[in-house]
Amino acid sequence: MTAYRGITPLAGLVAWEAITPLGESAAETALLLRAGVVNVSLSHFIDAAGGRVMLCHSPALPATLAGADRLVALAAHALLRLLPQLPAAGDAPLTILLALPERLAAVDNGFDLVPEGQAVRDGLRRALPVELAHAEIECFPFGRAAGALALRRALDLLSRGTRVVWGGVDSQHDWDVLQALEQADRLLTAENVDGIRPGEAAAFVALAPAGGDALVNLLSVGLAREPHPVGSDTQSLATGLCTALDNAVEPLRHAIVRSNYWLLDNTHEVYATQALQNVITRFGDVLGLEAELHMPLKELGDAGAAAMPLLATLAAQSWHTGHACDQTAIITGCSERGARGAMLLASRPTEIPA
Repeated sequence: MTAYRGITPLAGLVAWEAITPLGESAAETALLLRAGVVNVSLSHFIDAAGGRVMLCHSPALPATLAGADRLVALAAHALLRLLPQLPAAGDAPLTILLALPERLAAVDNGFDLVPEGQAVRDGLRRALPVELAHAEIECFPFGRAAGALALRRALDLLSRGTRVVWGGVDSQHDWDVLQALEQADRLLTAENVDGIRPGEAAAFVALAPAGGDALVNLLSVGLAREPHPVGSDTQSLATGLCTALDNAVEPLRHAIVRSNYWLLDNTHEVYATQALQNVITRFGDVLGLEAELHMPLKELGDAGAAAMPLLATLAAQSWHTGHACDQTAIITGCSERGARGAMLLASRPTEIPA
């Protein structure tokens, strides 16, 4: 089993795929993102001032597709491209762990889904090939941090011999979502620079037990809760995010090394910028001296519940093509209702350099 200065990887990332406003695949998205391409366009949605809402949407989907059908189409596009890449595993069962937006939870911080969420789960199941018709789909309706919670579940399943696909899907190409953002003064416009650029994405990763020959390995996962999420009357000190990061970067501190490669789920909101300022002051011991802070959601639009799987996919793709700036990568996910997640990935060679 490979080791990173005495740290045993938790799992391997053996294949990945995504769909975003920039591309119909992970490779296309990563290439165009590196090239600085931004796909922002005027939508058919009209805001309260009578202007057309600017957002990032996938050109692979018709603009008229909305709601559960749009989420199913996004998820199926990425998932069906990934499934042929799954390693052969005999009769081992398959479980798909699906991160979903918080609005699809029947109750706050609960796993039960509203009817639209159930329609997404059931629609994705119907989209699976016949040979995978009996695959389980477990949903995690916790927004951007849902990926971290789903990863914890993935590790349990892998230990039982279950094949696991980990991923997420989200879209703000929905009038109810846009209206809620606008009413909360959180919609990015020419007049409001403190907001979210609406977007959409789906990303999925095939996981394998640690000890194989995966190009990318998961070293740690951190979870926490922020007592003062966005919209709170009390100033946030990013306590939840820092706690999640403390757990995620423990292998770096154990090895007394830093990471230059940070993939953060920050949007254009001041709240997220202030959280990052708190993080930088507290994690100087693991922040690389040539650190690159990547914030793809500013260009891609908000990926919501797909954020952590998408950021992991972008990191894996960067290692695959040789464009990554470090051997390790730190990834974050911050949900609107307070959930916070972080994880640490590493590529081969498997020795973290001194």
